[in-house]
Amino acid sequence: MEFDFSVTELGRLLGGWTGNVIGAELSEHSRLLCAKDSCSAHSISDRLVRASREDRDRWCSATDRLLVEIRALQEREEAVSRHLRAPFRGGLGWRIKYARRNWLLRKGYDAASARLRSDFKTALADHQKSMGDLPGYLEEYAMREKARKRREEEQARKKRAEAIDGASGPVWAYEIRKRSGGHRSFWIYLRSLDAEGGNEHTAQEVHAALTAERTEHRYTGVHWGQETARALEEKYETVVSGWARLTGEVIIPRPYDPSSPQIWSKYHGGPPSNYCGGSF
Repeated sequence: MEFDFSVTELGRLLGGWTGNVIGAELSEHSRLLCAKDSCSAHSISDRLVRASREDRDRWCSATDRLLVEIRALQEREEAVSRHLRAPFRGGLGWRIKYARRNWLLRKGYDAASARLRSDFKTALADHQKSMGDLPGYLEEYAMREKARKRREEEQARKKRAEAIDGASGPVWAYEIRKRSGGHRSFWIYLRSLDAEGGNEHTAQEVHAALTAERTEHRYTGVHWGQETARALEEKYETVVSGWARLTGEVIIPRPYDPSSPQIWSKYHGGPPSNYCGGSF
């Protein structure tokens, strides 16, 4: 059994950082691969992946440990670099008050910075040891997902072909939708593709219902279910030509309603004007 998790980059997990020492290391390794549980908040740039519980937990735990280490290193850097952060106001008083502390910090700053870098590299090495097989797994997973999608697409295409080949019987359904403002639409479905359990009609019966609808509401638009439309297009090139082949009737799916409010823009002109240039 496989479980979901997200693959992201270290920089996206941290969001931002400060500090001269650890900050520089984080900038250099901001694109380091990391993993987090799918229950955690994630951005659209994260990659959702599935893996065994063992691998998922190992990768996510390694990321959690690295984040804990980074926070600890950032706190250490903040402590050893206080002499570098003079206040915006009252700088002279701050220098006098903390003169000895700042002198001691300056004296040991280079050694402290070197230890911070060394400890970061150790944490980074531990992380990479646990995550070393993740890039290869991602490549394998991508190939597996691509093959799965191809199989699903082929199965869906075969299902559409079988449905449209048997479209002469009572395998159709329809519904009339009403929206605010008096707008109406007539939706047509192949029951096996888009409307399992809907009403059962032949294509001719559906067309008769459409004719009756347009007798009272002549500008009702016609739509087909998503998979039904694809089935018609795959066999007849367009939904309109496919519907004509099935029913012997050619229709205009969305007739122009002159009573509809006009939408004008600078790209499509504007309403006619009765203003004429010249002097009065």
